[in-house]
Amino acid sequence: MRLFEWHDSPFDVSKERREEFVRYLAGAWQNRNRYVAHSDEVTDEERQEEQIQKQRFFDFTVDGRISARNYVGVVQHGDIRIEVYPKIFADDVGGNPGKWQLNLLYWLMYCRKIKFPFAFADVSKLQFDDYLELLICIFANYAEEVLSRQPFQAYQSIEEETVFLKGHLSFDNYIKHNLSTGKWQKFYCDHQPLIYDNLFNRIVKYVSRRLLAISQNSLNREKLNEVLFLLDDVSDIRCSASDCDKIRLNPLYDEHRQILDLCRMYLSNQVIDMESENSRNFCFLVPMEYIFEDFIFGFIVDKWPTLSVQSQSIDFLALNQGQKVFQIRNDIYINKQLIIDTKYKIRYTDGTLKNGVSQNDLYQMVSYALRRNCKDVLLLYPHVSTALNSPTDFKIPSAMLSDDIGIGVRSINITFKDISKADGQIINRIQSLHPIFQ
Repeated sequence: MRLFEWHDSPFDVSKERREEFVRYLAGAWQNRNRYVAHSDEVTDEERQEEQIQKQRFFDFTVDGRISARNYVGVVQHGDIRIEVYPKIFADDVGGNPGKWQLNLLYWLMYCRKIKFPFAFADVSKLQFDDYLELLICIFANYAEEVLSRQPFQAYQSIEEETVFLKGHLSFDNYIKHNLSTGKWQKFYCDHQPLIYDNLFNRIVKYVSRRLLAISQNSLNREKLNEVLFLLDDVSDIRCSASDCDKIRLNPLYDEHRQILDLCRMYLSNQVIDMESENSRNFCFLVPMEYIFEDFIFGFIVDKWPTLSVQSQSIDFLALNQGQKVFQIRNDIYINKQLIIDTKYKIRYTDGTLKNGVSQNDLYQMVSYALRRNCKDVLLLYPHVSTALNSPTDFKIPSAMLSDDIGIGVRSINITFKDISKADGQIINRIQSLHPIFQ
């Protein structure tokens, strides 16, 4: 089943299956990544969301329909598989899921706060009609290619009794276990041999086995089986995301770092269901408003490295008894030059000079400008064919300030027909937003 954000569709499953699915979603919701850096003071909206016990990925109606909320990606529970795509594709005439998938993957490549290790993948060559199989394909192909070319071996500390001296002699154990028992001719040694059955390979093997249970694509299954063949001599153990944090890779294994990052992603936040070894459950759902913000930020950082760009820059509007209150958090802040606030909304014309901009959003931008002492603010919306996309500029005069505050309202098209040309196109689109990028 395919859905767009905030669209609904008939959900023709039994009452028991729907209840099982909802319970799984509730578990995935409680273990999801919060996607926002922790701060001492969270917004009221974030605090309320933290207290919600039920899942907010989907809404279910009494007449048997399912409605997607603001999370995009894919979720599978048993034989139920649902793909959710951004609402900006909802008007795509003819519908091309392959294009939607590649665009979503391209955005994730530039995300910085939402860390998805896809930057190495040549997404322009991937052709899948199923988003879940696309994600599995990236892991399977890359892991097989790297491990067959450069098998990973690591030094591992081992303490054992030997007839020859290896490494260094463990004096305490030698006295306790050898001299005191008359086995003086044997040594108790502590050494670090280079071994293949190490934690990194065990993690890769475990993830490969779990993805093999999920995948239904013959090419993906073939690649995963090749990875498992390469790791046949590696122990089968259950792994978790915390195990990935125990591994330290030296620069010689830089390509293996991408594999490790992928494993960490699949093992964290219930992307792979950890309840059962044979489970085919999979949840990869990300809030689209954060993808939009993080993609714009990551792309600017990557292509304009000389600008002093900060993301989610936190400050406070006021002081009360010497204590900071009323937190503000700028989406993108270029020091004393420009504030960018991304609004993942569809801006419709309202027939007034406000041009679809809400009064609360404008109040928010004025407070940002005053607190940051920055006269240039940019409200940035996604370009949608059925929305109002024409540029609008507001001037905020003030007797307190030497210059007016300028609030520019712009839309940017982040969709591409040919992903191989996306970088050049988005550079031109960002350059047209503000002189600072020219």
